[in-house]
Amino acid sequence: MTDQIAEAKETIYQVAEDVLEKLAFLFSFREEERGPMDYGSAVVASVSFTGQFKGRLLMAVSSEMLPELAANMLGIEEETSPEEQRDALKELINVICGNLLPEIAGRKQLFNVNTPRILPSGEIEAIISDKNPAATAKLALEEGQCDLILYLDDAGPGVSLEPETPEP
Repeated sequence: MTDQIAEAKETIYQVAEDVLEKLAFLFSFREEERGPMDYGSAVVASVSFTGQFKGRLLMAVSSEMLPELAANMLGIEEETSPEEQRDALKELINVICGNLLPEIAGRKQLFNVNTPRILPSGEIEAIISDKNPAATAKLALEEGQCDLILYLDDAGPGVSLEPETPEP
């Protein structure tokens, strides 16, 4: 299982780095040795999913990076509203999750991805203290930090966290 977790973590890094660069024009760097960020001062988005297995993906970002994230995703130079910033983060986690699940479970597996939401701080602490994540990826960005945390509620028998190998 340790190998599966390492593979899932690597997959999260690859998907997150790709989506951050292509969708938000943000370059990230792995910070595997860093401890968890301060979730109390971060903005945390969550998206849950069901399918071959069910769970949730959390994305915690430094609040100071939200204006740049939203402006880049919207393609604008002017200041963005707090609502636009939260919406950009929700869209970003939605795209990351939508790209991550097929990489983990296989391209033929179907998942229902629920509407992303911003978590209130009390809920963040309850989730983090209540559950052990399947995998965590820690990224440094120019304007802050980002943690992606994958929680699996029930992987079911025979479900692997290893990425699908392409068919010949």
